[in-house]
Amino acid sequence: MSLTNPEFRSGVGRNAFARMQHIHAAIKARTYPNVLRLAEELEVSTRAVERDLETMRDFMGAPIVYSYSQKGYYYADENFSIPKIRMTEGELVAVFLGKRLLAKYKGHPYEKEIRSAYTKIQALFPENEVIDYDEIEQTVTFAVEDTRGDGQKLLGNYQILQGAIGANRIVYAEYYSVSSDSHSKRHISPYHLLFQQGAWYCIGFCHLRKEIRMFAMDRFYELKLTDQNFKRDENFNIEEYLGDSLNLERGSEPREVTIAFDKDAARWVRERRWHESQKLDKQPDGSVILHLTVSGLNEVKRWVMSFGSHAEVLAPAELRQEIMEEIAAMLGNYS
Repeated sequence: MSLTNPEFRSGVGRNAFARMQHIHAAIKARTYPNVLRLAEELEVSTRAVERDLETMRDFMGAPIVYSYSQKGYYYADENFSIPKIRMTEGELVAVFLGKRLLAKYKGHPYEKEIRSAYTKIQALFPENEVIDYDEIEQTVTFAVEDTRGDGQKLLGNYQILQGAIGANRIVYAEYYSVSSDSHSKRHISPYHLLFQQGAWYCIGFCHLRKEIRMFAMDRFYELKLTDQNFKRDENFNIEEYLGDSLNLERGSEPREVTIAFDKDAARWVRERRWHESQKLDKQPDGSVILHLTVSGLNEVKRWVMSFGSHAEVLAPAELRQEIMEEIAAMLGNYS
């Protein structure tokens, strides 16, 4: 695949880096260029020049100052020079793919900031280091779940919780619990924010339940930063906290789970590492027996049932019984 697109490099005006090099040279030469003059020289809009000047100031640290007497720009520090950027073809592709991947998280709290950052990065690409983005667009696709919940509400909650974590401040929350189908008021000391399976979660110490709990960020009906400080539990570790769960659900104690998968399902099961504790026993007929040590059996139940008749829980007995009852209830719906 050819990554170079000659048609893209059809003039200085179309390449932001080349434009900024021109602006830099004009300012460096003490010709006091202004926006209107630069726009005419570069054959672009005045807004494009203003964006270039903004990028030079914000991203390059250019000490650009406007002289009212000369009616143009100059450098407060005459020793300033534009930093040289050298990127490989692979790095350029990585930047583009990274932008596309993050763009899929439409409800990400920093979606606008992500787009802005990548725009600035791309503006710094030298003219001879461009790639055919259209070709990559047609050959690479990311399938990512849309973020659960209202985007604006999530952004507000995210910013409050992130600020609370940084300042070690307790938050007041009104929260809806799906498991108990109830609303409650509580105070939370937030420790960690987690994005998984299309949803944002806050993990922190719940002052109502007197334990560390996980809260879905889209289920906060009200969230306020208080003036109360908290001391973070020094023993808290996010990897250890989630270590025993299959995905997110946590039970009281880790349990030994044994599941048999027939040869059809075994092909899929062998391809992934489902949990850090897993052990696979291959059987002569092509089937496998999976051993896990996890908490949160409800999550395991839903996962096993997604395999239908191709999976059978061998242990523990209570999980096997729950699945049998669930199957019986399903049959009742169709009788």
